[in-house]
Amino acid sequence: MEKKRIFILSGPAGVGKTTWVKKQIAEHGGIHVSRDEVRFSMVSEDEDYFAHEDEVFAEWIRQCQEAIDGNIHRDIYIDATHISDRSRAKTINCLNINRDEVMLICVRVVVPIEVCKYRNSLREGRARVPDEVISSMYKNFSYPSKRYSWAPKFDEIWEVNAEGVL
Repeated sequence: MEKKRIFILSGPAGVGKTTWVKKQIAEHGGIHVSRDEVRFSMVSEDEDYFAHEDEVFAEWIRQCQEAIDGNIHRDIYIDATHISDRSRAKTINCLNINRDEVMLICVRVVVPIEVCKYRNSLREGRARVPDEVISSMYKNFSYPSKRYSWAPKFDEIWEVNAEGVL
C-alpha cells in the first residue's frame, strides 16, 4: 500500500502557497485544507480577523483529520503560514497521524518579499494582509529545524519557488 503524503505548507502570506497547492492538485490530485477558507467561512467582514480563532483552529484541524482518515486522497495539503517550528508542531501534534502509514512533508514556498507584497496588493477584503504583517512573517520565518526534540520530524522538506505563479 502506498503511503499517504501530508504536505504542511510553510511561508508568509502572499508567497504562493495556495496557488502552488491548486496547481499540484490539478496535476496530481489530492485535497486542500485551507485555514483561510475555514476562517473566511466563520468570520464576517465586520469582525476582527482573529475573532473566532479557537473555533477556526478547531474546525480546521477537524477538516485536516477528516482528510487524513479518509480513503479518498493520497495527497493532503494542509495550508497555513506555519512560519515557525512551534506553529508546525502545534498543527502536527493536534493530528492523529500514524507515521508508518504517512509521509510528512514540509513544503517551504519561497519568493522575494516584494513578490509577496505585490500579490497581496491584488487581494481584496479580508484576504489582504497589512504589509507590515508580511514583513514580520518574512523576517521571523524559521526553516524547519531538527535542533529541538519537540520540532516536527519531517520525512522530506521541499523548497519550491512559486515566483512564476502570479
